Amino acid sequence: MIERRQEFALLWWPSLILLNGYLYGLLSRGATALGSPEITLLIAAYWAVHFVLKITHHRGDQYLLPLAAVLTSLGLVFLFRLDPDLARRQVVWSVVGLLVLVAVITGGRDYERLTRYPYLYLTGGLFFLFLTVIAGTRMGGAKSWLTLGSFSLQPVEAVKVLVVLFLSGFLEEKRELMLEQSRWRSTWGPLLTAVVLSVLLLVVQPDLGSALILLAVFLAMIYLATGRRRYVLLGGLLFAAGSWAAYGLFSHLRARVAVWINPWSDPQGAGYQIIQSLFSLGSGGILGTGMGMGYSQVIPHVATDFIFAAMGEEMGLLGSAGIALLYLLFGYRGFRAALRAPDGQGTMLAAGLTFLVTFQAFIIMAGVSKLLPLTGVTLPFISYGGSSLVISYLILGLLLNVSAAGRG
Repeated sequence: MIERRQEFALLWWPSLILLNGYLYGLLSRGATALGSPEITLLIAAYWAVHFVLKITHHRGDQYLLPLAAVLTSLGLVFLFRLDPDLARRQVVWSVVGLLVLVAVITGGRDYERLTRYPYLYLTGGLFFLFLTVIAGTRMGGAKSWLTLGSFSLQPVEAVKVLVVLFLSGFLEEKRELMLEQSRWRSTWGPLLTAVVLSVLLLVVQPDLGSALILLAVFLAMIYLATGRRRYVLLGGLLFAAGSWAAYGLFSHLRARVAVWINPWSDPQGAGYQIIQSLFSLGSGGILGTGMGMGYSQVIPHVATDFIFAAMGEEMGLLGSAGIALLYLLFGYRGFRAALRAPDGQGTMLAAGLTFLVTFQAFIIMAGVSKLLPLTGVTLPFISYGGSSLVISYLILGLLLNVSAAGRG
């Protein structure tokens, strides 16, 4: 039996974070406590996944699950303070995500089978995007949700993974042909068609943050497959041209860029969110105001788009840097699994999924701190959102399987 001692030792950290959040809620005057049933359920779920990995002799990376658990636990502690109802739903989605993770690590260890049908994933991804365009619900300026009664989801979260699965199979199969100028149409034709259609369907919604993420994933994986920098440069130039065109076509994008450049031009309107976010980050200082001592609840959508601002205010610069470091460690372990994968499919799959998570974390943290225009995507494992959380744990399961193959 695989002992998984590092994972066992590190899983105490998310357990302690959740328990401390529960005790804080009990002891703080006027605070809403984390409910003991929710805390018990989630802690038990994390340890259950650990024991499943142990008894199934899974050789996957022992640091990935604790890293994801710490990020989710920190997010939940803040969610319970900001919006207890959303936090309770997030606990449920966390458990659903862990069940998906267990299904992947027990039933999908042979990831090579997943990459054998690249065009199936591409078709599925384009179908979901097209369905969202014609039948989606507009929220927050983007028509990126599908609503079924009281249940709503963001198909683009699943589409991102489908795109990585498509690229993993396609690029590994066509790697040599892509370097031959005479085979341009049979290799680059389908790839460019996939890129253009995916990004175009997202721009039409307009979900420009997800479009940026998908295009970045395309370019990163093409570079990984070919090693040709000029392809990345050409893709960057095409992205710049497309961005300029989108800027002229969509007033929503122009408004976001204007707010990014000077939010003070409309401090009570369009610039309100980013100004309050900057106030929150600034008032946190080096060490933070302390748990429950911040005022980030005045920021609209703080539980989704701006939860990093709330964490930065109450944990300070050191806490914010700690969150960024956790994502860097997640990226390190994911790329390490990619480098150690026994085959090209594993390398492409692990690298693409790792880049997807870390790049998405970077652009939302950069948007909240005004380094980049705000994109409106979720912070993986932390922000409230069922679709994002479940897909994040699906990605974690795939990374565990690739890392296990590298140790076999």
